[in-house]
Amino acid sequence: MRFILLVFAFLGFVGALRLAGRALLRLLARGVEAFIASEASRTHARRGDITALQAADEMRAATRRNRVQALAIFAGSVALLAVPPFTPWTAVLYACYLPLWLVQRSPVRG
Repeated sequence: MRFILLVFAFLGFVGALRLAGRALLRLLARGVEAFIASEASRTHARRGDITALQAADEMRAATRRNRVQALAIFAGSVALLAVPPFTPWTAVLYACYLPLWLVQRSPVRG
């Protein structure tokens, strides 16, 4: 029984680590998108293209929301990884993370 608990704990830890890694990649990708949207907004502002400037500002706002969401998921998954070692139920808590393998997010879109 102890062996099964340790296997589940390992898989739960890896699942939380995978979630953190995917959130970090999503955060980095959204940072690139924010930079591109900011540059597009500046370019449209210089040219005086109001319609395109509004579209670029909407894109920046959407990118900002996506970055905040990715940052929240990353911070939460890091907290999930960091808290259990400070409790007496480390293996049990990591085993409870096993359902994180079922969490599927859409792939990072460019």
